[in-house]
Amino acid sequence: MKVKVVTHPTGEQIPIILDYDGLPIPAPNEYLLSRRDKSTNTLVRNARELSILYKWLYREQIDLRKKLTDPVSFNSAQINSVLVEQLRQDRDQSKAVSPITFNQRLTTVRQFINWYMSVLISQLPYSSNKFKSLSERKSVFNEWLSSSFISAPPSIKHLKKGLSKEESNFLMNILDPTFIHSFGNNEAVKYRNFISVGLMIYCGLRPGELLSLRVEDITIGSISSVSIVRRKPDLGDIRKPRPQVKRNGRLLPIENSELVKCLNEYIVDLREILEDKSELESDYLILSDEGEPLSQASITQFFHLLRSKYSQDLPENLSAKSLRHTFSSRMEIAMREAGLSEQRRREALAHLRGDSSLSSQDVYIAQAVEESAKEALRKYQCSLVKENN
Repeated sequence: MKVKVVTHPTGEQIPIILDYDGLPIPAPNEYLLSRRDKSTNTLVRNARELSILYKWLYREQIDLRKKLTDPVSFNSAQINSVLVEQLRQDRDQSKAVSPITFNQRLTTVRQFINWYMSVLISQLPYSSNKFKSLSERKSVFNEWLSSSFISAPPSIKHLKKGLSKEESNFLMNILDPTFIHSFGNNEAVKYRNFISVGLMIYCGLRPGELLSLRVEDITIGSISSVSIVRRKPDLGDIRKPRPQVKRNGRLLPIENSELVKCLNEYIVDLREILEDKSELESDYLILSDEGEPLSQASITQFFHLLRSKYSQDLPENLSAKSLRHTFSSRMEIAMREAGLSEQRRREALAHLRGDSSLSSQDVYIAQAVEESAKEALRKYQCSLVKENN
């Protein structure tokens, strides 16, 4: 089984699942097409999760459509013991995946089977006995799969949060292109790394938004800013998956003078050095060492290298997501200290992050409350110590 990302004439990128003969498998690919409103990354993950199901069907020589509609279909043991066990295993089946990964796989398989059975049921007359039996069977399968979800073990919460002030300061210092021992191969790469991380940690950009930036989206002047713009798919962009702006566009001021200075230096002089290494011209702001638009895989690898080299000073959860969490948490604290109400803070965070949902900001508000509670507890305990002394 193989997952391949296909670029359509419109520029849209959608993955397809190929069987062992290299031919598309109709049902799961139709399901992926029905979810084309999702991001390419999400669809690729769904495709890989469904490929596990179809590898199992292939080994057992099971025709899914026939098995779902036959008088004798899957039994509880086949679903809860055999199929579910396949979803628990990693790719080489040497160990079990994490509860979160397993639950994601199970969710996708359950949703697909529900969708497929709904399609099969819709082809039958409402008054037929088979319509009723398949509807009941669909409910049973859904119940069996739902009962297999496992609770994730208690997580270490601090690993999911952003960087501390010390960690973020260290990160920006070792990326500072003016620092003699800064991380990077050459001057152009050092400036690119610094502004990439700077835009994520100071402005809250997602990786897709960062990699979608064009040079024209940066304004340098008395009021410097970065513009997040939703554009039509770029047919000339061959990156797979292609970075995209999935949320609301917005205009964000850049008040950090060091970041503005480095952006100006990079755009005016250094970006061209990288671009000259490629035969293709590009308007994208962030270029690879070879002068082509940087890929999301390169961003992931970049943070992996940083974690490996500076493991004593940077957290193991350092990633683009942790930088965005750092931005969101600090913005929430700053707005709370400025006296904004909770509702106003929620609205402001949604705007700065490009979110449409206000409820998605609750995690940062809750974190700020938790940090305030810890600080109050620290002061309380210190006061007791002084009293005892």
